[in-house]
Amino acid sequence: MGGALLALLAGLLLLLALMAGPAGAQTTVDYDTDNDRLIEIDTPAKLNAITNDLDGDGVAALGRQVDYDLGFPNAASGQCDDPATTGTTETCAGYELTTDLDLSTDFPAWTPIGTTAGYSAIFDGNGYTISGLTVSAASDAGLFEQLDANAVIRNVGLLNPSITITDGAGGGPLVGWVNPNVLISSSYALGGRVTVGGADVAGGGLVGYNSGGVIQASYARVAVGTDGSQAGADLGGLVGFSASSWIYASYAAGAVAGSGTGVNLGGLVGVSDGNAGADVIEDSYCDTTAAGLTACIGANERGSTAAAPGYTRRQLQRPTAYEGLYRDWNRDLDADDNPDDPWDFGERRNYPLLKVDKDGDGTATC
Repeated sequence: MGGALLALLAGLLLLLALMAGPAGAQTTVDYDTDNDRLIEIDTPAKLNAITNDLDGDGVAALGRQVDYDLGFPNAASGQCDDPATTGTTETCAGYELTTDLDLSTDFPAWTPIGTTAGYSAIFDGNGYTISGLTVSAASDAGLFEQLDANAVIRNVGLLNPSITITDGAGGGPLVGWVNPNVLISSSYALGGRVTVGGADVAGGGLVGYNSGGVIQASYARVAVGTDGSQAGADLGGLVGFSASSWIYASYAAGAVAGSGTGVNLGGLVGVSDGNAGADVIEDSYCDTTAAGLTACIGANERGSTAAAPGYTRRQLQRPTAYEGLYRDWNRDLDADDNPDDPWDFGERRNYPLLKVDKDGDGTATC
């Protein structure tokens, strides 16, 4: 009798083992459910985790797996492979938002993405917004600390950010420092404040220091200022310091103020620097009424000849189509030789706003 019972128990254990699979096996998760090679972000923890995968390939950097798993546990190997394409292996190309995020509860003091190196992949906001972003840093400060070559940031909005930078080079809601060959497109910051608390720091309503990147079809309506009298601060409504970079079809309409020796204040750009080549600012403007300034560019340095006209709030809000000031704003943003119609001009007494296509069908949802 005892032998039969033992045999029965052994059989049950074997059956359970077979059902459980190999020892230590876990169910993997595909975080690219729409097979567009962009890993999906729907929680603050996932957004925070991408600092452990700065090249956006879906694989944690050496020694960062545990931290990456806090946002993406049990990520499937080859999760960006398209099952409809047989016999091929595709690498993930970056990350995308699939919902609005509020960071204030989970990350009341945000650590910028890219503190060990710059982010160098795609980040697509899909028209969603990030609110509750609060950063106080001694180095470059923003949602991203740095963007490196090949980074593409698009279709993301930042609501009521609070950015304070006390040292380093640049601070802005989207990114502190932009390196060459970076594209920022159809993105904005609305409300909130950028505060510069150190000498020789660049503060901007969207980007702190732009060194060779492209910004197009973007805007900022953020207050930018100092926490006292700061020597050598460069403050701009959109970009603090623009060094041999490009700004196309963009605007700023936020207050810019500061005092101190060598402080440069511009409604759009604090300093335009042409030392390493032309600094191009084209079809881009500032609201001098909102900025409290007469100039959109605070200072032109080392060969820069960039110019950005300043207009009053009434002038910027008057056009209701791609006409007048905005006749060249219907830009080709995805390099397919077709204008992408990114802007909605509303009615008079409205600033231009970016259209949002949250379902990716090519038609604006709002």
